[in-house]
Formats: sequence, C-alpha cells, structure tokens
Amino acid sequence: MKQYVGLDVSQKETSVCVVDEVGQILFEGKAKSAPGAPAALLRKRAPQAERIGFETGAMASWLWHELRRVDLLVVCIDARHAHAALSVRMNKSDQNDARGLAELVRVGWYREVKVKSEESQKIRAILVARSRLVSMRRDIENQVRSLIKEYGLLFPRAIGQQFRNLVSELLGDNHPLLSVISPLLLIHEHICQQQNKFDDEVRQLAKADETTRRLMTVPGVGVVTALTFRHTIDDPLSALTVGAYLGLTPRRNQSGETDINGKISRWGDRLLRTYLFEAATVLLYRTKKWSSLKAWGMKLAKRIGMRKAKVAVARKIAVILHCIMAHPSTGGSRSQSDICSQVPGPVCRTGDVPLGRC
Repeated sequence: MKQYVGLDVSQKETSVCVVDEVGQILFEGKAKSAPGAPAALLRKRAPQAERIGFETGAMASWLWHELRRVDLLVVCIDARHAHAALSVRMNKSDQNDARGLAELVRVGWYREVKVKSEESQKIRAILVARSRLVSMRRDIENQVRSLIKEYGLLFPRAIGQQFRNLVSELLGDNHPLLSVISPLLLIHEHICQQQNKFDDEVRQLAKADETTRRLMTVPGVGVVTALTFRHTIDDPLSALTVGAYLGLTPRRNQSGETDINGKISRWGDRLLRTYLFEAATVLLYRTKKWSSLKAWGMKLAKRIGMRKAKVAVARKIAVILHCIMAHPSTGGSRSQSDICSQVPGPVCRTGDVPLGRC
C-alpha cells in the first residue's frame, strides 16, 4: 500500500500526517524538529512512503538533507503554491496544514523546489556574511561623514584604511567629536579586517572552481558575482526562466481586455539580483572594451533610460552566465559567442573585468 506524508515544520515540533493512495488518514502526530526525530517517526509510521512533502522555509534545507541521508523520497514544495491550496481550509492549524500537504503530494498538484547542495549552502553563507559586513562598513562610513559634515569638514571618497586616515587628519587631537568618532573608527577597522578575510576566501574559492573562472570571462562580472551565480543557480535552470527566477522580468496582469506589464517582480534571490545589477553598471560605465552587449545596452539606454537599461542588461548577463554553466564541456573548444548563440539578442565578447570590492 502506497503512503504519502505531509510535514508542517516549525522550530520546536513538526506535524506529521500520513495518508494512503485514496486519501484515507493513516496517522497524525508530531515529532521534535531535531536531527533524527522526523526520520525515526517516518520509518515507524510510514515505512512504505511513496513521497514526503513539506513547504519551503528556513528549516526546509536542513530537513531535506536530513531525510535524503536515510534514503527517503522527499519533495520540497513552493510555499506560494502550497499556500494557495491550504488557504481554502476554514481553520488554520499545523495539523490541517500537514494534512493538506499530504494531499498535495498524493495528487501531484505541486511544484517542486530544487534544494541547494550543502557545499553551495556553505559558500552562500560566506557570501551573505561578506555582504553584511560590506553594508555595516558602508553605514559606518556614511554616519561618520554625516557627523563631521555638521562641523564643515568634508573629504573625498575613500574606503578602508584611507577613510580612517582622512578622518583622523581632519579631526586632529582636540576636536569635540573625537570621543564620538573614535569608537566608530575602531569598529570600522575591525569590520574591514574581517571583510578582507572573507575576500581572500572568496578569491580562493573562485580560483579553485573552473566554472566560476569561466563565468568571470563575461564583461562586468567579477569574482563575487561569478561565485554568487555559481552557487545560487546550483542546478542550471532553463535559459528562458533564469530571468524570472531572479526577479528580473516584469509582472503581468492580464484579464479580458486588460493587459498590463508592470515593474520587475523582484522575486528570487536578492543578493544575486543586486550583484547582476552592479555587473550591468560596471559593463555600461566602467568597461573600456567594447562588446555587442554593451552596444545594445547603450542603445537601449537612449530609448528607455539608463535605469531600465541596466535591468535589461542584468537579465541578459544572467542568461549568458546560465549558458556558460549549462555547457561546461564545450567551453574549452568553442568561443563564448558560440556557447551563447541561443541567447536572444546580442552576444557579448569575452573580457575579464573584476567587479572589485563593493
């Protein structure tokens, strides 16, 4: 007898519902959200489980790998699709949600979400931590600039050690704000040191990965963007959907005679979307070497404006990077133009322009 399982995961407990192939409830209960507890309960209560389903969430990746280690057939369901099905129930509870998820996996009315590998999750954690340090460093620099600007002290753009040296020279030894600014500069120095460690680790990871090095051949794409793309798109998607996956395609609202195309959806990974936008900015502004992609972006900027052109170029860069990832065996024997021949629109030429520290 086939069995189908729905799991509603929370921080402390996981609600479990087991149904048979006709939808009859065989078991309802709870297990602790701890390593080994859900798997032990499923082996006891659902030994013939055909599929085990749960929603995407903060603990979904851990649970997926936990159950896969013991050879259980698990699927991770898109939370938006699951919500559409579960919201028709009058009463909201963990038990009802687990029962609804069991019904979803039984009838097959769901969209499976690919879970990233453990290696990609680890590298993504490094990239996210580095991004947070960059944001903290920038906030401190802006705050210090704002404080000393009230005293008429201005200085040119600078980051890191150069920033601290300029501030120290402006304040001197007897400035009224010295006792306020000094602690901020100490924190700034410590943040810069930790960021430099992350930067070195990111460079080593990129240097050791052949796919990441090939992604860096696209103009405007540097170490951080290439490594982020490599481990966000862990399993290459369709080239036609990678833009939508990253939230770089416009929303559409069509009903009857109404058909409205709005702004980009901004769904998907925010960090990678930001880096792709920065890569497009680097390509259009800082890259000296000309390419058909840059020519297309500059022409588009004259027609619709630079801001929208950057978004379009960012989506195009994402499609090109996907083509490079999806054809690893042909990169050494064919040119980048041949690899990306299926990309709609212009095809960029090779060039190595590091993104640098942002």
